[in-house]
Amino acid sequence: MIVDKAMRLIARGLAAKRLTTVVSGANHIPHAGPALIIARHYHHLFDGLALFAAIPRRFHIVVTLDWASNRPTKWFFSTINQLARWPTLLRTDAVKQRSSDARGLFQSNDVRRYQRAAMKQSVDLLAEGRLLVIFPEGYPNIDPFYTPKTSPEEFLPFKPGFVSIVRAAEKRSAEKIAIVPAGISYIRGRPWIAKIRFGAPLYSDPNRSVRTLIDEAQRAVMDLSIADAP
Repeated sequence: MIVDKAMRLIARGLAAKRLTTVVSGANHIPHAGPALIIARHYHHLFDGLALFAAIPRRFHIVVTLDWASNRPTKWFFSTINQLARWPTLLRTDAVKQRSSDARGLFQSNDVRRYQRAAMKQSVDLLAEGRLLVIFPEGYPNIDPFYTPKTSPEEFLPFKPGFVSIVRAAEKRSAEKIAIVPAGISYIRGRPWIAKIRFGAPLYSDPNRSVRTLIDEAQRAVMDLSIADAP
């Protein structure tokens, strides 16, 4: 709880005079027990700050570290992520993209090692009844380091990892886990206004294909991210 309080204080400080968050549909987030929030990824920093403002429960975010360009930064954020129990990934194309300026901090063979560790930690968190946030696109629209998105409103296809996490956690805990879609949109100004809309939970069904669930989840998040959505 101390770490969560510290993270919230930091988020509140970073958001002050820069970001105001408007929330709808928060009733779809379970008050207790495991749940996975799948969110649109638009801004490399503001998305996380908005989630802290929108979600009263302690939560954990699957994050990346491949943007780090020096060893002190890598060490600092690795330590913070460990304390907060935030599963940490490396993205293959980001590692390749930054190989020239990251001073050998990450190699292509590190990607799989990070993925295995993040998968295990994510499943552990859900099996413990915790709330986990993941951005299935993998990249934000606005990122000072690297993003493959080419237009302000572009969505990337959802990756299947969130389904694997949920199914493994359900097998471990023998209970259904809610997958809560979250749309994020922004109005730029001083401050920016973040609109977060949570939708009705989805559930994994062994009788339905992984592709079907991914498509349903992606449609839900896209619909919730439309700027004039209710």
